Amino acid sequence: MQDQEPGEPGGFGDEISRMLHARALRHPDHADPIGMTRRHLRAAKGRRRTALGATATLVVAGGAAFGSGYVGLSHDNGTGTGAASGANGSAPDYSAAATCAANVKVPVDVPRGATTTTIAHALFEAGVVKSEDAYINAANHDQGSADIGAGTYVVCPGISGTNAVLELLKKSNLSDASQIIVQPHEWGKDVIAGLIDKRKWKQADFDTAIQNNTIGLPAWSKDSLTGQFTIEGMLEPGTYALVASDTPQSVLTQMVANRMTFLKSIDFETKAAALTCGTAHCTPEQVLTVGSIAEGEVTDPDDGQKVAEGVYTRLKDNDYLGIDSTALYWIGHLPNGKLPSAAQVQDPNNPYSTYAPHHGLPPTPVYDTSDDMIKSALTPSHQGTYYWCVTATGTEFFMKNQTPAFKNACTAK
Repeated sequence: MQDQEPGEPGGFGDEISRMLHARALRHPDHADPIGMTRRHLRAAKGRRRTALGATATLVVAGGAAFGSGYVGLSHDNGTGTGAASGANGSAPDYSAAATCAANVKVPVDVPRGATTTTIAHALFEAGVVKSEDAYINAANHDQGSADIGAGTYVVCPGISGTNAVLELLKKSNLSDASQIIVQPHEWGKDVIAGLIDKRKWKQADFDTAIQNNTIGLPAWSKDSLTGQFTIEGMLEPGTYALVASDTPQSVLTQMVANRMTFLKSIDFETKAAALTCGTAHCTPEQVLTVGSIAEGEVTDPDDGQKVAEGVYTRLKDNDYLGIDSTALYWIGHLPNGKLPSAAQVQDPNNPYSTYAPHHGLPPTPVYDTSDDMIKSALTPSHQGTYYWCVTATGTEFFMKNQTPAFKNACTAK
């Protein structure tokens, strides 16, 4: 097939003119019914039509005034390709609603940053829509389509383009394996376990990404005992979409990047260095660990600053912190929500125990920390808080000279 220059008789420009003239006739009241200038035609110069059997598809970038980011022109031979049909701009489309049995639904992967065309192709390949343009036309007439997020959706096949848009806007149609929620008060190692369960990835791949730090961790995010990088405290809480192209490295990189964005927004490293941990200036990792302790110890977010004050004061006095939640990180989950015993939290072989003989902070943060608890660790209260314990009515706090009251209220486990 010999391509011709736009504007030549019977050429590319001539075909566009015929199509746009037909569109103008259908929209006589539109301020700019054609929506295609000579500049757009020149921009399209040299584009080639790709022949697929008897079907040729032509896409011109530039945008019409009808809400479409481009004008799709094609000839359709009735075989159900993704092309629009005929000069009137119609596209092969199903009329069915999105009602089908769960076992009939098909997966459709929407990549991160996907364009309307990319989504249309995925839907067409999955047999959801009759043509790509059926979806494109519907999406261009539904402003809500811009809110379609990445992930794997499970939808009915053989539905109209309009219904396809609506189905992708329903978060309930996202497959469980297409997103993960990182929550405060969660261990980073549990986030990884969740990802392994959802995506069938390997623990070794996560370990390699962390140990080699191919995920953007700051130099200070290290285990104080082993010197190895750690993700504990470095995964920003939130909902993360998982797409087919994701890997353990890419997902952790996104979570760490989001945390770093937050830390930079509050000037975390500078403010951390202004605090004292024991006899020296705190490191960012130490302050993040204090925030994680507050995360595990309070029932009211407003109490985080009191916990932070208690921790910094006891570090200054070289007193044992005696915090059960740090030891639990090493012990692991206990059945039926059972709490650890005194013997377990005071186990001298537990490196996360903060009872004798373990002075100072645990080797790493012990919980994924909320933004609020990180702020609390940077701004400890000045109320003389030294002791605290979690009771049935909440977290109770005591000053250093209130040791008897503390012991009476906080019975040993």
